[in-house]
Parts: sequence; structure tokens; C-alpha cells
Amino acid sequence: MWIGLLCIFGCYGVSIIMLHLLLRKGMKKKPATVLLVTKNNQNQIEWVIRSLFFFSRVRGNQVRATIIDEGSSDDTREIIERLSQTYALELRLQSDYDAVDRFLSQHDEDPVVLVHLSNREELVKIPVV
Repeated sequence: MWIGLLCIFGCYGVSIIMLHLLLRKGMKKKPATVLLVTKNNQNQIEWVIRSLFFFSRVRGNQVRATIIDEGSSDDTREIIERLSQTYALELRLQSDYDAVDRFLSQHDEDPVVLVHLSNREELVKIPVV
């Protein structure tokens, strides 16, 4: 009985792997661009970044994330710098009020998801689910 169950789960697992490999080869999409604007969000920034990249990897999508820090006084910047060694992150320090507008104008041909992490209502915009 156990051997039969293992064979069933093994076949199921192999078919899922094959399906993901076939879909990944067939879908050479441009990476999605996500712009996160943060200030003093050390309690949630790591979760947001890890979730963003985990769910995009599960779905077979590529993500580029740019984070604009508006002058955090907590450990937000250090957390982002540590995670940028693992994930494709770009950290920008905002020195003026039009940094977000400049970023959007530079990427006007690409769809950009803009999320202000200080506004909890905008967290649903993050393409993780």
C-alpha cells in the first residue's frame, strides 16, 4: 500500500515539475517592475520583499523591485541592503519630493506597481497573491 501511494505522489510531483519547466520555457516575459516607497517600515519591509519574490518565483514570473527610502531613522535601510544581496533590489534614497515622479517618467513604457508601505490600504497592490 505504501509503495502504491509513493508511486502516485511521485508521478504527481514529476508531472508538476515538468509542467513548471514547460511553462517557464514558453513564457519569456519582461520582468514586472514594483516600486516600494518606505519610511520607517522595519517591521514589515522584510516580509514584503520576501513574499514578493517568493510568490513571483512560484508563479514563474520575474520581478524587479526598486525601493525609495524617504529618510528612515530605524533599521529599514539596513534590512533592505542585507536583502539586496539575495534579491534583485535597487535602493534609492529620496533627497527631493519628485523622486517617485522621476522614476515613473523613466519607466513610462513599462507598467509599474507603486506601493507606499506606510499606507496599509496600498499593501493589497503588491502582486504576491
